[in-house]
This record gives sequence, C-alpha cells and structure tokens, in this order.
Amino acid sequence: MNESAVIMTTLNILLLDMNRLAVQLSNFETRFGVKSSDFYTAMLAGELEEFDELDDYRMEFVEWLALYKTWLSLDKKYDQLLARQPVAVQIKANLQPVYV
Repeated sequence: MNESAVIMTTLNILLLDMNRLAVQLSNFETRFGVKSSDFYTAMLAGELEEFDELDDYRMEFVEWLALYKTWLSLDKKYDQLLARQPVAVQIKANLQPVYV
C-alpha cells in the first residue's frame, strides 16, 4: 500500500472515530447546555471547581473531559495527515463510481 493510500485509509478511520466521539460529546453538550470547547476552557481555567464535591457531576465531567481531549487529539492528527495530501485527492478517493 502506497503512502497516499495509507493516508486516505487513516483519514477515513479518524473521521469515523471523531464522528462517534462527536455524538457522545453532543449528549454532554445537550445535558449541560454548553459546547465542549467552552466546557474544556472552563475546566482548564478552574471555573468548575464548585462541582468537585458533587460525585455525580465530577464523574461525568471527567468522562466529558476525556472524550473531548481524545477528540482534540484525533482532530490534530487529522489536520497533520490532511496537510500531507490535497483535499481533492481525498474526496476523489472516496467517490463511488456512478454507473449508467
């Protein structure tokens, strides 16, 4: 398998994983009424310490934080791989042939 094919396959796998994580992140966003990026910023700034004593929320926040960090990591890998291959090449590789 050549490098281009490896990149295409890896990008597809990353996108699938990111979409699965996005569904889980969306559940947290709906439950708590904020986007994951805003939650992450607030966590890093120590703005949510008042929830540390509440076991239910603390465990959910730990899970949400872990999911978002994983999503960020995958997004970074996606950007790095996409920088090595033009977007048009990735799109063409994923197009299904149209039969007449």
